[in-house]
Amino acid sequence: MPIRLPRAIVNAGFQMDIIKIFESKSRQLFWRAMDPAHLVGVPAPRSIDAGKAYYSIRLCEMYLAAARKLWRQIYPMVHCYTRAGATESHAIASPGQLSDLGDANLDRIANLNLRLSGPTPCKGEEMSLLVGLYAIPSHDSAKALIDVVSAFAALDPTAIGKAVSLSGLVKNGVESILGLDQATLHFGVRDSFNPASRPLQSGYFAGIAAPDQTIDISQLWVVGGRLQKGKDAASSVPYSDHDYMLLAIERVDERDDWPQLVELQEVLKKFSSLIADSQFAVDEKRTRLAALWPVFIQALADSPNLTEPDRDRIASLVSGDLLKKLKMQEEANPFLHAA
Repeated sequence: MPIRLPRAIVNAGFQMDIIKIFESKSRQLFWRAMDPAHLVGVPAPRSIDAGKAYYSIRLCEMYLAAARKLWRQIYPMVHCYTRAGATESHAIASPGQLSDLGDANLDRIANLNLRLSGPTPCKGEEMSLLVGLYAIPSHDSAKALIDVVSAFAALDPTAIGKAVSLSGLVKNGVESILGLDQATLHFGVRDSFNPASRPLQSGYFAGIAAPDQTIDISQLWVVGGRLQKGKDAASSVPYSDHDYMLLAIERVDERDDWPQLVELQEVLKKFSSLIADSQFAVDEKRTRLAALWPVFIQALADSPNLTEPDRDRIASLVSGDLLKKLKMQEEANPFLHAA
């Protein structure tokens, strides 16, 4: 039996086989950016400037109002697909990723605070988002398949480089999960952010499996990264009226994972090996580093995964670190002349 989505679609922005799963003539459900005045204990929304910042998409919460269907226990699962220009990413958040915490209450709510995509450089292109909240029976093949695909989908896209076959495996695995008869789609949304009409900015987005007109937005709050309901933030309680997911689009100014970028690793390893090589004097190391430096600068310039300000910052960090290590090697070894 095909899966049907109670539809919540905004600004159709891209084409993909998975979108077929979201096709339905059902009613419009609630999908809304949270009012900045209703955000408490979380960063205020900021613009995400093209060429100057990155964006990440984070799953804050996923919730199923009913933990059982007949005699079967069910778990929440979120699938997220994003696309901006030629950049695509998949992510799946499932109970398998929380196995270290045990199974207590994972059937109802999971405060994952899990990054689904990014950091991705904002290049001024339209960013499209496809995300669905599913109910998965806990003890069947679906959960096992989710765990396997999660392992692949969690890989940094830069780490798999040009492995098209691996990307295809992830895509096929995701489509297999979403096509299982046991997987029930409770809520899905297709949204897009266009620089000309709807510029990308950070913020929180609530998707609730209920008709839009039945949700009182003035009663919804995000408090410390959780969706809550009440007349004000102080008296609000965790939302539990319907199935829901809470997403955050975050602005990231600097990447802290840049040493793991594939395009930089080769020259970084050469830097490290040269600094550690005891057969060269410091002056010779300095000469060889000077010859390698333009290669590193070109690798930074060619990287599609960095913003221009971050390229300059990383170059400064690496040069400062190399100079510091050379200076330390020029000084006498304190252990050779210890009293």
